[in-house]
Amino acid sequence: MYKFNLLTITTAIILLTGCAITNKAAKSGDKSDKKLGSLTDSFKNKINKEIDSMVEEWDKAAANKDANSLSKLYTINADILHYDNIQHVGRESIKQHFEKQFISDPDLKKAFSDHQRIFVTPKIVIETAKSHITGSKIIPTPPTRGRYTATYIKIEDRWLIVYERAWWTWPFKYD
Repeated sequence: MYKFNLLTITTAIILLTGCAITNKAAKSGDKSDKKLGSLTDSFKNKINKEIDSMVEEWDKAAANKDANSLSKLYTINADILHYDNIQHVGRESIKQHFEKQFISDPDLKKAFSDHQRIFVTPKIVIETAKSHITGSKIIPTPPTRGRYTATYIKIEDRWLIVYERAWWTWPFKYD
């Protein structure tokens, strides 16, 4: 029950943040922030390609164990909480998180599947996916499956992660 409540609260916070940002942009006269209902499939495809490109950067930086490049894919004050259940706020904390992970579990690999995206505005997208974790040498061995949710925001023509949560899933079944 606690996880459901936490997930519900987290989702509400994300949506309220999106509404607040959208309202601020609308009041400032930002013409590029179209109404959500006017997003065409073509425009959504363009956004998906842009985010896919950014996700490829994330995958490459992670594969190369490049914590500095990874941290630059997050906003300056991004807020993440990964499988270690430690909250990291800001690029420097996120960079240190990945550096520690690469040193303490160097064979860890993450792959993602079944991505789903919700277009909150043309500049805010929420993504969720299944995560597949392999190669961990930590004892006791952590689960090999999980989920994550990320909120992307477009700032100055660049998609960045502003909010990210990852968690293990039990039982270990997806199908």
